[in-house]
Amino acid sequence: MIFRVITMNFKSLICYLSILIIISCDNHKVIQQVKDDFNIVDTIWNRSQTTSDKNYKIISDPKNPKNKVIKFQLYPDDYISSGKRSEFTLKTKDTIGLKVKYSYKFLFKPDFFSKKKEQDWVMLHQWHDKPPKNLNWKNYGMLTKPPIHLYVQLSPDNNYSLVYAYGLANKNKYEMRHIPYQKTLKPNQWYTFENEVLWGTQKTAYSKPKINDSFLIKNKENKEHKIFGPNMYNSVPNYFKLGLYGNNKSNDTISVLIDNFEYILTECKN
Repeated sequence: MIFRVITMNFKSLICYLSILIIISCDNHKVIQQVKDDFNIVDTIWNRSQTTSDKNYKIISDPKNPKNKVIKFQLYPDDYISSGKRSEFTLKTKDTIGLKVKYSYKFLFKPDFFSKKKEQDWVMLHQWHDKPPKNLNWKNYGMLTKPPIHLYVQLSPDNNYSLVYAYGLANKNKYEMRHIPYQKTLKPNQWYTFENEVLWGTQKTAYSKPKINDSFLIKNKENKEHKIFGPNMYNSVPNYFKLGLYGNNKSNDTISVLIDNFEYILTECKN
């Protein structure tokens, strides 16, 4: 009995030390890095999730005309892969054990805030999963949802809100949390979204989302402002999508301005 207790304590210690090694690292190796100020439409972005060139263009920043930004436009008939979308995709190497930090700015003009909106949503970015190795979407068949995404909750009362979604959801389980930004979304205002993600299939994986100066995870839940839990369905790297996806119940044309995208993927060298 004594031997059993000692063994269990030893296992607990090893588990605890493993978690410390995973979540703390002072020496990172850069795996991939991207920075885009959208002065041009850079070739780093795959545009296969747009119906045509009309879905995006470089324009002047309405708050600072000397600055250039990208405008994503979503039209009522922009259906691709069974959804309305106008998105760029970025092929990345984000997989288990790696850490990513990324950020971007976004702004909505007044015409986005239609009073005729039904209860609906539209995503601004998402990390999309892929099927396990040697499977395709058809024979995989798990109906997974993007484990990380930021979306606007649209409401008939014109009270739009930003919501961050994190966690796994498929046909067999729903472990996704939806965390609202506490301030009402307003037109002609730049918002900055920042996130730090440790990728993994275990509970040690985490995210640290922030909008402007507000962490979405408050002190009373976690003093480091992290939400913990799996964010990968398998080891095949997730990939990043930026733009507009959703607005399925509406027949209006919507747009968003985006600027200052930054992305850095690292590996712990400890």
